[in-house]
Amino acid sequence: MLHKIRIPRGSTFRVKRNFRRSYQEYKCYIAAGSDIDLVADTDSDQVPSDRYNDERLHVTVVTFLHKRVFRPRELVLKWQKPREKKALEHMAHGRVLWLDAITHEGECISIIYIYQATARRLYLQRRVNSHIQAGMQKSEGRRRIMGGDLNAATSHTGHSISTESYLEKVHIQFQKNIQRSGGSLIQSQAHTAKI
Repeated sequence: MLHKIRIPRGSTFRVKRNFRRSYQEYKCYIAAGSDIDLVADTDSDQVPSDRYNDERLHVTVVTFLHKRVFRPRELVLKWQKPREKKALEHMAHGRVLWLDAITHEGECISIIYIYQATARRLYLQRRVNSHIQAGMQKSEGRRRIMGGDLNAATSHTGHSISTESYLEKVHIQFQKNIQRSGGSLIQSQAHTAKI
């Protein structure tokens, strides 16, 4: 799973083809965003983030599935309804990729990749989480793998003091989502940020 991949608009097919040539044992899936990401500045106004303020580029997430594990045909699911795109802001565009894949043994597994909204956007994280939870309830009992940059670190080492309260809130929300889904958390022991 990869995120923050910036590719020129209209080049998704070419990038996917290049990935396919470079990593032949994997099948590649790309969700490309079309909207500029917005972040809150110190005055609470919405301003384009410098990282994504280039209209010539897509912000994407990429998931690779190993061909020896999964059958060649996977289903890319819509995790939100088209009419909800405005309420989900930039998260509805290229920041969530949900695949339903079948192993060679016949087991169906949902693979959900989320490049979550920043910790300062708790309400937007909550919206994304509730949509993902609703999708999970429709396929109760299915195994799932969910990963990505969830912006809900259990270790806040290295983060600025000004973001501490935001991180604490999204962490609590994230832990509740794990409990509701009956899942378990596997996380890196490395710091999420180090100064």
